[in-house]
Amino acid sequence: MSSFCEWAKTDDGVFHLKLTGVDGHHYLTKEALHELRQKLAEIRELASSSPEPCRGLITSSSSSSSPSSPTTGSFCDGIDHKCLRAIMAAPVAEQARGLADGMAAVVRELLAMPMPTVCAATGGAASLGLALALAHDDLVVLSDAYYKLGNVEDGVAVPPHVAALVREKTDRWYTLTTLKPRPRTGSWMRRWYFADGEAASRDGVVREAERLVGEWPAAGEDGKVHAEMRRQLYRESWEAVCAIVHDE
Repeated sequence: MSSFCEWAKTDDGVFHLKLTGVDGHHYLTKEALHELRQKLAEIRELASSSPEPCRGLITSSSSSSSPSSPTTGSFCDGIDHKCLRAIMAAPVAEQARGLADGMAAVVRELLAMPMPTVCAATGGAASLGLALALAHDDLVVLSDAYYKLGNVEDGVAVPPHVAALVREKTDRWYTLTTLKPRPRTGSWMRRWYFADGEAASRDGVVREAERLVGEWPAAGEDGKVHAEMRRQLYRESWEAVCAIVHDE
């Protein structure tokens, strides 16, 4: 069984978490969300116990494995609603709610991370994939990629914890949650302060994310303070995910 994500730590104390799906979509399934949460928990625990300062976490994704387009692919397209409709194990909205609860656990790990977090969105993102991107401290986008929530046209309401995250991240939240299916480019995201940086290539996105991590001081004993400050600043989001995911 292939892995959905993997991580490594560089000598300068930066954790790199990469979504490794081979189809270029990185759709979020129940199994993928469980694995993503586990990997984030591993990173959080290591960062909390490390005697050496940890500089930050960068989340990115692999490109498509297609030989004809090796540099394309989304960062994370979230829920595959066509697949949910084909499964028919339960109504699509009910299946989507279950996946949204799984994303709540992932967002909780990110909000509790004892070091700066940067998402290098090396492609487009949709629905829960955009929530994953926004759950980081900083977000770097690909200039010509497209980003959207897309829940309405898929017949699924925005989950409360995702709505809280979008509201707390920007005062222009309504532009991502309109009833019209209107994806936004990375350049638009940067111009309206949804994103903290942008680049014209996938490699450029990662380099910009590395630059942003370098602007933060190394998270030693201050890592716990960093996590607590994040939870206070995004209190509504933190309380929303904690209402779904309880301490183990």
